[in-house]
Amino acid sequence: MDDKGSKYYYSRLSDGEKEIYNSICEALLRFEHVLSIRDASSMDIHKIINAVIFDNPVFFYLNSRRVMIGKSPFGLKLMFSYEYSKAEAQSLWQTAQNKIDRFIQTYIKPNMKPLARQIEAHRWMQQNITMAEPPYDRECFSLVGALVKGCCVCEGFAHAYKLLCDRMYIASIIVTGTGIKPDGTTEAHAWNITRIDGVTAHIDVTWDTIYGEGSYDYFNLSDDEIAVDHIFDRSVYPKCTENNLNYFKLNGLIAHDRDELCRIIANNRQKAVFSVKLEFECNASYLAGCGFPPGKLRYNTARNIVLFSR
Repeated sequence: MDDKGSKYYYSRLSDGEKEIYNSICEALLRFEHVLSIRDASSMDIHKIINAVIFDNPVFFYLNSRRVMIGKSPFGLKLMFSYEYSKAEAQSLWQTAQNKIDRFIQTYIKPNMKPLARQIEAHRWMQQNITMAEPPYDRECFSLVGALVKGCCVCEGFAHAYKLLCDRMYIASIIVTGTGIKPDGTTEAHAWNITRIDGVTAHIDVTWDTIYGEGSYDYFNLSDDEIAVDHIFDRSVYPKCTENNLNYFKLNGLIAHDRDELCRIIANNRQKAVFSVKLEFECNASYLAGCGFPPGKLRYNTARNIVLFSR
C-alpha cells in the first residue's frame, strides 16, 4: 500500500520530529505492533502521531485512540493497535483505490484544470457518500466508510476528499475544529483546505452534502467566511483570504439587493438546482416572494445562501 500526497503536517515538524514521523510510517506500513524510539522524551509524540494520521489516509487501519506510549531502556516505546488484519486492510485499500480509479477514468479528463477537477470531486462525493447516523461504527471515521461503504461522518469525508485530491495532484490538508450547527449547538468537526492556482481556501464537503446535492455553501471559502459557523486555530493552518474561486463569484450568483436577486432567479429558473449568495439581510419568508419557480427553498442563515431545487 502507498499514499503519496501532500504532507502539510510533516512540513510543520522539527527535524527530530520528522525522523520519528518517518519511523512511525514505516512501522505502520509493516503492521508492527511495537516501535522503540530513542531520544524522544522532549517531543510531543501525540502531535507527531496526529501528523501521520492527517497526512496519510492510507493508515485508516490504525486505531489512533489506542496508541500506547511507554518507556523502554533506550527511550520510548509506541504500541499500536489495528482495526483490521493486514490482509483485510489491503483488501479495503484496494477497493477504495478501485473506486477512485473509476471516478478519475469517468470524470477527470486529460488537461482538465485543477478547479474543474475539484468541482468534479465535490459533486461526486455529494452523489455517492451519505452522512452516517448514530450509533456510528468504526468505518464511519475513515475512508472505509466514505469510499467502501458510502456512508460516514465528517472525518471520513475529510480523509476521502484529501485522498481524491492526492490522486488528482491537488494540495489538500485536513482541518479539525468545531462546527456550529443551525440550532447553535457545537460539535467536533473536520473539513479540508486546498490550494489551487495559488489560492488557498476552505472546503467542507460534509456540510455541503448535508445541505443537499448541488449545494456549494462551503466551497473555497476564506478564513473569515467559514468562521461564521466553524471554529479552528488559525495559527495552525495556512491563511485563507478572500478569493475568486468561490463558487458564487465564479458563477455570478451573488445578489446585493432584491432586484439583483430577481435577475439571477430569472436567468436560472430553467435549472433543476441553483443557489444564490445574498449580500443583504433576508429571511425565509422574504424569499418566498422573490419570484422563484415552483419547488423547494433551503435557506442557510449563517452563510446567507438560498438554494432552489425542483
